[in-house]
Amino acid sequence: MRYAAQANPGTPMPDTHAQAALPAPATPALATPALATPGPAMPAPAAPARAAMTTGPVGPLLVSLTLPMVGAVLSTIGYSVAETWFIARLGPQALSAVSFTFPVTMVVISLAIGLGAGTSAVVARALGAGEASTSALVIDALLLTAALGLAAAVLGELLVGPLFRALGAPGPLLPLIAGYLRLWFPAAILFTTAMVGLSAARAAGDARFQGIAMAGAALLNLALAAPAIFGVGGVPGLGLRGAAVANALAWAALLAATLWRLRLLGLLADGRPTPGRFVASARRVLHVGLPAAGTNTIIPVSAAIVTGILATYGANAVAGFGVAGRIESLSMVAFFALSAVMNPFAGQNAGAGRLDRVRTAVRASFGFCLGLGVLLAAALWFAGPWIAGRFSADPEVASATAAYLAIVPISYGMAGIIAVVNSAFNGLNRPGAAVLISVARTMLVNVPVAWLGGRLFGAPGVFLGVCVANAVVGLGAAWWIWRATAPEVQPTAALAR
Repeated sequence: MRYAAQANPGTPMPDTHAQAALPAPATPALATPALATPGPAMPAPAAPARAAMTTGPVGPLLVSLTLPMVGAVLSTIGYSVAETWFIARLGPQALSAVSFTFPVTMVVISLAIGLGAGTSAVVARALGAGEASTSALVIDALLLTAALGLAAAVLGELLVGPLFRALGAPGPLLPLIAGYLRLWFPAAILFTTAMVGLSAARAAGDARFQGIAMAGAALLNLALAAPAIFGVGGVPGLGLRGAAVANALAWAALLAATLWRLRLLGLLADGRPTPGRFVASARRVLHVGLPAAGTNTIIPVSAAIVTGILATYGANAVAGFGVAGRIESLSMVAFFALSAVMNPFAGQNAGAGRLDRVRTAVRASFGFCLGLGVLLAAALWFAGPWIAGRFSADPEVASATAAYLAIVPISYGMAGIIAVVNSAFNGLNRPGAAVLISVARTMLVNVPVAWLGGRLFGAPGVFLGVCVANAVVGLGAAWWIWRATAPEVQPTAALAR
């Protein structure tokens, strides 16, 4: 969700940061059509330049695109924490029921992330190359997402009972789980479609809107959650189902705002899709989207395996790992935001034949990740014991949390580089590289090294294994993207557009 800030929109600026490997091809100006209104003609609302990432200094542009995303990610995490607190007040059964749904809802969210990545990469490349059919891609991507979301909702409705019995949910929890998901699944269609639309806006250089829209949706969700769950003014609450109702209302507002913004950007202007056009667009989006969705699904699987390894060292080690994971999510926000920007940045510039700008952005991102990583590692090493004590009074839980925060943050800079490189490869239309890096980090290196570290050093050894996996795979990912954007490969890439 990015209301993309540009450097002097509409006025090409000299690129003082990028290498002069290839001249930037001229990109036709794409005007946003004015909306027809009755009465006197009104001026059309100003819209951002549609290929705004192919000109101007790279560093300031990345900063202007990333900052709105930081607020968006923080607001989303903040609402998730608040919603969990509301549900916890309903009692342990409600909290257990929603916890059982996490693996299933994560699959749907991974689908949204993957389709968003595919849409962002395809639309950005089309804009960079000056394709005239960009809005057709956006429309077809939205329809594809809604169709897949509907299929997931129907499948979830049919399988909710057998699936959660297989996952070990106790019988008394099944009605709570089913009641919640029967409302959440249809609401998720709105969420996934909105995410894909916001990815398209971001691909057009509109990052600020995504930040504003996501923050607004989180605040609306927060305002609706308590009345929907607990009731208000004599109207009884809906309990756990109320959380899904609040989600649905907030996500409907988010989707409406997203479609409005896409229309102003001229990205909904190509009318009704034809079957042939839809199939061609779907193939382009899914070429990146399916691998990206799979990659995001692998991450919780790896985390579950590491949790299982830690469980052999006691419940307190698992609890400490869980607390540290929440702190880590907040600590990594800037890396997540930057990686969200790298996909469309790489896509637009690759489409325009400017791999030199992608290489410049990669170099700047590496410096940022390593610098922030050092600061975070130092801060969490010093403050880790105090932070751990604020979350748990149990000395063993606090000790495990502090151990994690002393060890794993050493590799946060490399973890940030992995996120940036994966997004850049998606933008370069090389999703296989991103998948391989993620599989190497989460399964091929992380799991065996964490297991070996645990055998040698106990729970702290597991944390050391996570740290080593980030560092080793991060170095390999950095080498790979540096080779992929080297000057000698850029003429070939330009011809392949």
